[in-house]
Amino acid sequence: MIMYRELEDYIYEYCEKFQTKNELMARKTLMYTSSTTSSSMLSAMRSRGWISEDPLILNMIADGPHELKRRVVERIWREHKDELPLNLCPKCNLIARTPLARQCRFCKHDWHSSDTAAK
Repeated sequence: MIMYRELEDYIYEYCEKFQTKNELMARKTLMYTSSTTSSSMLSAMRSRGWISEDPLILNMIADGPHELKRRVVERIWREHKDELPLNLCPKCNLIARTPLARQCRFCKHDWHSSDTAAK
């Protein structure tokens, strides 16, 4: 299978159990830190462990969210591609939008009532 943007998005969003603790913390740190977050809010999030100042985590996010996502997905694919719970269209074999989706975003095939939906 060839990696494509929608598959990368799916793996990053729905295959979190394959992410390391550091990858999850880097993701949260990126998500919770923004230019609009007040210093008092940042301090509270740090004290609760929602964001990190660990140099390892900061290094992971130094290149921005897209690079973090690319590296995380690449590692997960390399190490776990045969175990990933991918929801692939039974007709075109491309990734569905979500793990529960039953209509293909690419070919529009619908497998809501087919035997494939029960598998």
